[in-house]
Amino acid sequence: MLLEIGLALILAKLLGHLFEKIRQPIVIGEILSGIVIGPFIIGKFFDIDFLTPEIEGIAQIGIIFLLFISGLEIGTKEIKTAGKQGLIIAIFGAILSFVFGYLVGYAMGYDTNVNIAIGNIFVATSVGITVRALMELDALHSNIGQLILTSAILDDLFGMIILSMTLGKGSPPMLIIKILIFFIAFFLLYYTIKKLKGSKLYIPRLVLTLGIAFAFIFSAFAQNLGLATIIGAFFAGLLFSNLSQRRRMLNAVRPMGELFFIPLFFVSVGASFDFNALGDIGFFVIFFISMALLAKAIGCSLGAKISKVNIRDSLTIGVGMMPRMEVALVVVSTEIAREIFKKPLADQVMAGTILLVIVSSLITPLLLKRLYKPQENKTKSVNNTLTS
Repeated sequence: MLLEIGLALILAKLLGHLFEKIRQPIVIGEILSGIVIGPFIIGKFFDIDFLTPEIEGIAQIGIIFLLFISGLEIGTKEIKTAGKQGLIIAIFGAILSFVFGYLVGYAMGYDTNVNIAIGNIFVATSVGITVRALMELDALHSNIGQLILTSAILDDLFGMIILSMTLGKGSPPMLIIKILIFFIAFFLLYYTIKKLKGSKLYIPRLVLTLGIAFAFIFSAFAQNLGLATIIGAFFAGLLFSNLSQRRRMLNAVRPMGELFFIPLFFVSVGASFDFNALGDIGFFVIFFISMALLAKAIGCSLGAKISKVNIRDSLTIGVGMMPRMEVALVVVSTEIAREIFKKPLADQVMAGTILLVIVSSLITPLLLKRLYKPQENKTKSVNNTLTS
């Protein structure tokens, strides 16, 4: 196990750096490093097994770190100030994505649980690629840039709520009770933490330790209620985002996650990529990827148009919300771990999701550059600034 972890970290760093140099997501390099070290390339010729229960356990810790950091970064304050337009865009994007994903499964003749699981994968959005493209266009602080960012914040929140509703175990009435218990506990802790915000008690690194510990405790709480552990980790991050030490906590937790645990999760995702599945997924992958991209583009564009954004800018916002990244991979890994997808469908869906991440990362910047009008949007931003 130690040899596999050491090789995985080195390879993930090298390929991640390579992809960063060519202005692509580091996560793609980490996934590819898993494919290289997996059973079909290096693992085929050497006695290396990266899919052991021990390494998978470490990868699960990576998922918790990833979602905890995501909750910390988003924060409850940002959710409160996201605005009406961002709310409408996020709602339409999340609902249409879920429906499109469900229809993909329905069209392929899968059962209801599988259809819902595919819908969950479609809901996730990651605008890291979009942010980078907007920065290159000097558009991050334009109306479009701000709408995409605020919509993405709410989109992640809706995604977690949908996951808690669809991945929960038990009958619908019991599931509703479990979700209510979870959110009651969340809000009780939320107001408790707000009251303790000004506490003078000082123990070195106490808050950092509590934050990490609570990410695991709240994940276990969610799991014991029959919900997914990632739900608990995400909302634990939201809770601790209310503390004045939030930035300090992020600066401490992010390196811990990004240097070890999170890369190992994405390496494990790549290592689980089954090349044998590629021979059977031609139509499925094309259908899966095209519907996932159209779902966000149509849903968010429609939400933007309803919010009185012009047609071209609405399309730009829709395209900007297309990328899928970390959360989609976390969702599909969680669903596979829960055996919602059976073999060989599990391999096909994982392969389709990985390819969706790669395709959406490559085409989004190209489409944004064609759709975005700098002068028009800069003028709008200036006018809004003067008005405010």
